[in-house]
Amino acid sequence: MSRTFLLAFCPVALALAFLRADASDEVFVVFVLKSGGRIEGELLNTDRQRGQPYQIRAEDGIRLALAEAAVQRVIVKTDVDKQYEALLPTLANTVESQWTMAEWCKEAGLTEQRKKHLQAVVALDPDHVEARKALGYQRYGKSWLTPEEHMQSIGYIRYKGTWRLRQEIEIDSRETQYELAVKKFRKDIRQWLDQVTNGGRRSDEADRNLNAIVEPAAAPALAEIVGDPQWSKQVRQRCLAILAKLPPGLAKSTLFKVAMNDPDPSIQDACIEELKRQGAHSVLPLFLAELKSKDNRRVNRAAECIARLGDKEATLPLINSLITEHKFLVQQGNAPPGGMSATFSPSGGPGAGGLSMGGKPVEIKQQLKNSSVRNALSTLHPGTNFQYDVDAWRKWYVQSQTTSVVDLRRDE
Repeated sequence: MSRTFLLAFCPVALALAFLRADASDEVFVVFVLKSGGRIEGELLNTDRQRGQPYQIRAEDGIRLALAEAAVQRVIVKTDVDKQYEALLPTLANTVESQWTMAEWCKEAGLTEQRKKHLQAVVALDPDHVEARKALGYQRYGKSWLTPEEHMQSIGYIRYKGTWRLRQEIEIDSRETQYELAVKKFRKDIRQWLDQVTNGGRRSDEADRNLNAIVEPAAAPALAEIVGDPQWSKQVRQRCLAILAKLPPGLAKSTLFKVAMNDPDPSIQDACIEELKRQGAHSVLPLFLAELKSKDNRRVNRAAECIARLGDKEATLPLINSLITEHKFLVQQGNAPPGGMSATFSPSGGPGAGGLSMGGKPVEIKQQLKNSSVRNALSTLHPGTNFQYDVDAWRKWYVQSQTTSVVDLRRDE
């Protein structure tokens, strides 16, 4: 062998390694004991079987039998190891001698021993360039530092395999803790709701747990239940009530979707009220975007929600959405006897259809007056109503709401 051969304690692997060697070879080993001690000597029974003790002749000639269970690790020593140990007593503690020994260890493949002598070199000569580079150092200004020491010196910490600033680690740690808390609340809240709904000996405790929720990490679980029509109306309303006790700004996206889409008007209204409590300004852009929807029904639903929010910042977008243009598909062809009855649907929308007499569908554009938009404007500005006269609304807006010239179509 050309270098030290290390084996984790495994009697079978060790026996195989020994059997590969010539039976006449002397095998010198170091036994690292589980007790913390070390025994060094010649292994006499290289063909030992698993479970048998190690037969050793120690350096002083004494023969020992060492139980297999007492051994933590076995280090098999080679001729190179013995040559190295023979050279050590003659080594002078000078830069030249330590460097020469380090180079010898490099050629012999003794990595750990080489490192020890390189460290001895830099202890004697801190600016020894070759030794510093061999140990992985680089010069940063007037200092020799390893890349790790350099990163630490400029404030970075090794974290999850990458270098991160302390502030980043703190943020990541908080986010991880938050995600764990969210996951736990998802499980706990559903369990508590089931216990309260089904009754039983733990229902009172579950009810108290629900009433005691004040942590923001509970918001995602509560919002998921509010947005799931499969839960009962009573349960969804209770989750909304718990959300109302939490800091504002939570579950905004879910509350918006429920307000726009839920089949239960009372749930829709409750979500609007919660959004209003959290701050209309934060959610208003979501509803304003719906005023430009291709689906006319969504335009009017968004206007209803905006009226409930009561934010006058929506005035100009509402004026520009009083009359909106939408695309529809209609069937064309010869009318059947007795005339025809056409059904119009938004282009690409669900249930798109047309005349019943067949033929290829064609796309048409149609302008629609949006009554909910008009009502929203009147709600935001009581006593003002120009119906669907967009120009009149814009003129009024300029005269009563602004002090400078504005682009009345800026949101289009």
